Formats: sequence, C-alpha cells, structure tokens
Amino acid sequence: MEELEAKVVDAKQEMAIADALDEIRTRNARNERAVGGKEVGDVVKEQIDEERRRVEMEDEEMARRAFMTETGERVRRIGEGEEEDGDGAQGGVIDQGKQKDDAVLMPPPPVPMFKRAVKKKKDLGAALGIKKKPALV
Repeated sequence: MEELEAKVVDAKQEMAIADALDEIRTRNARNERAVGGKEVGDVVKEQIDEERRRVEMEDEEMARRAFMTETGERVRRIGEGEEEDGDGAQGGVIDQGKQKDDAVLMPPPPVPMFKRAVKKKKDLGAALGIKKKPALV
C-alpha cells in the first residue's frame, strides 16, 4: 500500500512539473509572437526612450512658445547685443548685469494671502419654512 501511495505522489509531482514546463513554453511562445522576435526588455527600453523623446519635444515646444511674442518674434534680453565696458565680464567672473536682466524677464511670484475669509451664515430656518417670532420688547 505504501508503494502505491509513493507512486501516486511521484506521478502527481511529475504532472505538476510537466504543467509548469508547458505553461513556461506557452508564455515564451506568446511573448515571441507579441514582440516579433525581440527581447521583452528591449521593447520596454524602446518604449521608455520613445516616451522620453516625446516629452522632451513637448518641453522644447512649450519653451519656444514661452519665449515668443504675440507677433511670433523671439523675446530678446534687454542687454542683448550690447557690449559692456569690461567691468565684470573679464576672466570668468559672472556678470551681475545678466543676472539682473534674467530677473526682469520673469515676474516675481505672487505673494500668498493668508487672510481668513469670513463667510456669511445662511439662514437655514427660512429654507425650512420656519418663521421667527417678533421680539416682544
């Protein structure tokens, strides 16, 4: 009887192994058909690269639109094309005038308001049809 039980256990184990192997083979075949011979990792990398390129193109388009006037001309800096006397632009020193020009192009962010807004209370009694009695005094 024990020998028969051992054979049954071995047969179940072999069936489970065969099922798992068949499942792996079908999954691999399905992936091969879906990908067309490429590795799954390569396809994922291509999709990520394509998404990254699309996002970069959108960012470039938004930046180009942000620096255009209503007539379609490029916005220029105030000091663009003008030469300085050489006071701060020598020997790799950062030009303070250019930093100031950058600040002129971008308006300062709005100051947040933290003032509490007082809400008017609603007369809920009137909504329900309740009438107030007049004062006796």
